[in-house]
Amino acid sequence: MAEKKPLCTPAELMLKVILTGTLSHYETRGMIDEKRLEHMLAAGKQILYKTHQESDVRHNLGMSPDIWQGLTSVLTRAIPVLESQSFAWKSPQATFEHSSSNLIAYNYFSLVKDIERLNDLCTIARNLLATTKKAQNLAAEKGFDQRILALIDTCVRVTARGFDGETNARNEERWQKVVNLYKRLLITCLQYLHNFIMHNEQRKMVLWLDLFGYHSTADTNIIKPKEPLDHTGSRTDGVAPIVHFGERVVNPPIRALYDQTAEDLLLETIAKFPREPATIKEEAAMLLLANIKDHMESILGRDLGAIQEMGRDPDQIKDIRAALTTILGSKVEGWSDLQDRARTNGLAPREEERKDEQEAQKEPERNEPEPPKKKSILTIDRSMTAGFPRLCWADLPEFSDHSALHAPVMEDDTTMPRSAQSAAETLQEAKDELMARLQEASQIGDGDPDHETADIRTVGDDDSRSLEAVADGSADGDGEEDDEGDESEDEGADDDDEYRGRPGDQQRGLLTDIPLVLGPAEIEALPMIVQAGIVDSFGLKGGERNGSRNMQSLRCHVLLTQETGRNLLRELLIFIAAWDLPDDELYFKMMVQIMEAVLKNGLMSHAYSDFGQPKDIISPAQAVVIKILTHIFRAKYSPASITGSSHHSIPRTPAEPNRVDILTVRYIFTIFRGNIIPETCALIYLQGQIRAERALPEDFPLNMWDMERVYEGVYQFLEFFAVLTENNDWKNLLVQWEIVYDLVTLIKELEASIPKGQLNALTFGAVPPPPPPRSTSPNEGSHLALPAPVAVERPYDPGDPDPIDTGAGSVVSRPDSPPITEDPSEFEWRNLKKLVVLVLSSLVWKCPEVQEQIRRYGGIEAILCCTAFDAHNPYIKEHAVMCLKFLLEGNRENQRLVEELEAREVVKDEGGVLEKSGFEAMIDQTGKLAIRPKDGPQ
Repeated sequence: MAEKKPLCTPAELMLKVILTGTLSHYETRGMIDEKRLEHMLAAGKQILYKTHQESDVRHNLGMSPDIWQGLTSVLTRAIPVLESQSFAWKSPQATFEHSSSNLIAYNYFSLVKDIERLNDLCTIARNLLATTKKAQNLAAEKGFDQRILALIDTCVRVTARGFDGETNARNEERWQKVVNLYKRLLITCLQYLHNFIMHNEQRKMVLWLDLFGYHSTADTNIIKPKEPLDHTGSRTDGVAPIVHFGERVVNPPIRALYDQTAEDLLLETIAKFPREPATIKEEAAMLLLANIKDHMESILGRDLGAIQEMGRDPDQIKDIRAALTTILGSKVEGWSDLQDRARTNGLAPREEERKDEQEAQKEPERNEPEPPKKKSILTIDRSMTAGFPRLCWADLPEFSDHSALHAPVMEDDTTMPRSAQSAAETLQEAKDELMARLQEASQIGDGDPDHETADIRTVGDDDSRSLEAVADGSADGDGEEDDEGDESEDEGADDDDEYRGRPGDQQRGLLTDIPLVLGPAEIEALPMIVQAGIVDSFGLKGGERNGSRNMQSLRCHVLLTQETGRNLLRELLIFIAAWDLPDDELYFKMMVQIMEAVLKNGLMSHAYSDFGQPKDIISPAQAVVIKILTHIFRAKYSPASITGSSHHSIPRTPAEPNRVDILTVRYIFTIFRGNIIPETCALIYLQGQIRAERALPEDFPLNMWDMERVYEGVYQFLEFFAVLTENNDWKNLLVQWEIVYDLVTLIKELEASIPKGQLNALTFGAVPPPPPPRSTSPNEGSHLALPAPVAVERPYDPGDPDPIDTGAGSVVSRPDSPPITEDPSEFEWRNLKKLVVLVLSSLVWKCPEVQEQIRRYGGIEAILCCTAFDAHNPYIKEHAVMCLKFLLEGNRENQRLVEELEAREVVKDEGGVLEKSGFEAMIDQTGKLAIRPKDGPQ
């Protein structure tokens, strides 16, 4: 006789015992003594080791519904316990002060063990998902993913706050240790989410709806329906719909069916499954809406857009209700009633149906109404979401429009709406407006001496919790005064309420604050989640997807459509600037792939626009967007010799510019011409006015950090255009758009207003080494010392492809940023003029049209001025000479202009200074000015 397979493997049995004991520990604190808790913790680590090393153990545990139900139950009970020990939600007893940090220090020993216990269980769950889709779907069916989202919320709210207790070295040390443990738990939860959606389209879409499906991600009653600690003072946070349990009559009159909403009927069809409310929402959205849409269009004879218009007309809603009743009424009510009675009588549905028909034939005249029957159902209360728009498929992109992005390039796509003449007018308007503002400020300055400073600093105060504050340095410098002002305004508010942008707020999002608390070596799972959701080739063995139903593209649109998605992507980009990450960093490579997916979907211009800030000419996030675009275009369009891939046996041919890329570059160039150049040149012009004493230094509208941000952004734009000039197709397009005007205008303003650095003003070693012609960033040499990486077990399947390295490392191209104490009106714009000369050299090489454009816009004189020594632009003389060579080569008009500029004679010395000293000026044989003794040789 064959041996029967055991119903439960030893590992499964052990894990069930651990889960049961852990659940009892959180349900009734103190029921299990510390010794047995330690034994359970040690046994859990053994199971953790087995799930990491043995695939059969992972498979058996991952396919067990009981295991996933046990994990879900433990987290459901454990999260409120963790929060009660970490957040001072109500006035505590006299044992500790009213501070969340002090509360964490007070519960230090229990928190350390509880977090370690939960981290082990979450790591086991993460490992179990490395099996098949069935494990992922089982985890979703039991609602474990919703508990993970709730746990992420708790971890972020703890780690994003600073220490708010009184100065106490021991308490602060304990608080820091607990925060580090919460970070470790947060990393494990992110790794779980990554494994949860890998290779599973349905799980990806459901997670996207959970994170970005509403303008608010505050579905606290759906994601984590927990019991509040204080029932009397609790209130519902967020603005998400709430799922309620209730009753409904099973056999109502037909007229009552018309009063049922579509969502009630949808939910009722699957109410027989004992699942979490969020899972029911998922099923209704993902499994039924497609069929409902097709049936309703067929019955009403209209498409979905027309039906939605009908829904706005109260008189036509009855038609829609009738259609829904036609679709669902008989099936839902009939099958639900039959199954209920079948379970009661032990009959199959078909036998019950035949029995009903026989009884109906025997008693045709019976008129007595059947007593009403009731059953439990789920309903949706949307009172909390009144006034908030919801995501429906009308908000999603039309794939026909999406396919138009890949159409052939049209002539209109390459036309530039802003001409050089309009750009010149815009520049003059920017200068006039800036000087007019200064005059107005000087007139009212006596009454309000701090008006200008206060006006500059009012915008962007809400970003103090953002990485942008770190990226621009305001967290350590100017932000102190703002913090003091905020404390005076928010005096009396609760400490927890002062946390702006907390997860669950409609302005932020569940994952948005994670880049604030994790470092580069810890945060890798977060961009990988975004990567798995929107990058076409990520995790696929067959390459990119084809066809109209590209769900990766759909999720990319959802990400940028919703405020929470844009906030997350913005913080992920600013993370690069805040940590000054090099191009070969794994995080940077992943962000390149994410932004490349945004570019392919034609959304790069929308992303750039959404990441702007009112007070910035170029925000830090926008500067990073341009930096990543430079990286993408260099890998895609630059010759192999420039990208460093010449060692391959098969030479790489640069790609042909496609329509999406051309439209994106046209948008970027329009921003450069219409905003960047006029506003930057206006600032440089004002610097010249201050040096000429026509304006006061205190009238300068930006501080040093703002100037650094403008400088970084302008430098990135010039780097981007420098890369484009390496490809003939893009070079011809830039020449057609007359980028020469913008470059010559910038270099002329720099030459007129910014004095050249003198050699005697430099200290030994201050001049940086010569940079290569194509550097990646102006600030790459000043990397901060990064903290030691946190050792975490990688969540990724070793078979998953690594992000492609599409660029070489960067090099230093300018010295470190000046300290914030320097006068912003004396900003030197280091290396900017040299980079402009380099771009002009690339454009003018073997291009007679550019030679003519440079002469027409007065660029020859400006480049000649760059042949003098300038300590702020090392080796600019050599670059300017090379540019002049290309400019004069084969062009007689340019040569004649330079000849006319040569010195013919020395201007008469009116004061007689040289003559009194016994010297005279002369032009030597090389055409240079020389001084010789008056009686010297002729």
